[in-house]
Amino acid sequence: MKENFVIYNEEYFQIKKIIEELKGFTNSDIVFVTDSEGHCIASTEGMDDSYLNSISSLVAGSIAAVNSIAQMLEIKNYETVLSESSEKNLFISLINDKMVLIVIFANSSNLGIVRLKGKQANNKLKDVFIKINEKLKETSFDSDDSPFEGVSDEDIDQIFGD
Repeated sequence: MKENFVIYNEEYFQIKKIIEELKGFTNSDIVFVTDSEGHCIASTEGMDDSYLNSISSLVAGSIAAVNSIAQMLEIKNYETVLSESSEKNLFISLINDKMVLIVIFANSSNLGIVRLKGKQANNKLKDVFIKINEKLKETSFDSDDSPFEGVSDEDIDQIFGD
């Protein structure tokens, strides 16, 4: 069963700040964070949302494929994947088991800077997601509690106009 992911406003702005700084340091086209299922969590400006969502989904699939290769090679996983072309490059870095940092940058950007600043940003993002998980543990419901406790059928009918 898939757990719901919650992100708090404060941490969302921290994530945005980290990726905006990374974009500036690396002169990237776009930097974004996605989950392992391909849902974009946060992004810098620079790409239409429909493309961003498609790329997020494809990156999630490629990570699964690359990590299948890692298992075949008896490696836990690949933490960073770099794809280069004659025009645009792609830097993909696992933040944790569920989150991925993606940087799309031109050949004019310095690859060493992208790798160094990408790793630094990744470490900062790890800390933010640890903080989110700690907050979730503090506010989690007991297994018998329902977030809908006290909501009647009449309340639901009022909300939906039935």
